[in-house]
Amino acid sequence: MQSKKDINPVQFATIAANLLNQGLLESGRTTAKRMFRELEAGRTVTLTKLRMEDDGLTRIDLRLDKDAFQGTMNYSAFRDGVLSLIASLSDTLREKSSIGVLYPIVDGQSVTDDYDNLKMFDVGGLTVHGETPNVLMLGVLTSADQPLVTLNLMYVDPEQFKKDQSTS
Repeated sequence: MQSKKDINPVQFATIAANLLNQGLLESGRTTAKRMFRELEAGRTVTLTKLRMEDDGLTRIDLRLDKDAFQGTMNYSAFRDGVLSLIASLSDTLREKSSIGVLYPIVDGQSVTDDYDNLKMFDVGGLTVHGETPNVLMLGVLTSADQPLVTLNLMYVDPEQFKKDQSTS
């Protein structure tokens, strides 16, 4: 029987940043591009299996939500987004800043279905290609009935991060 253990956002952000780095950046270009193609096609890929303190295994999957991506999605843009996200997470962790947890909403309503238990870190990776900005954020989705955690890379609307010019 596996026990349930809570991990605080800073601990989990550290684990997630390391897994993304190893799985998408250090794995080699061929492997990373293959994973990107799977993610871009809407499929979930397995990053690794982690051995927990109770010797149980937890599978770590990865998926991509590119609905809010602006411009042409390709491997280079995706890799830049992941690099920026990992750098932002690493900077926040290095500064020993707290990492908040966000819960996605759409049109003022809590998101349901696939994102029922989704928690997102309040740190994003900004990229600009040409004059088109994109923000990639990291969400975590845990399974209630199996040892499975899904890291959800999610592009979000960058407009929500712009300061109101009339108040600045």
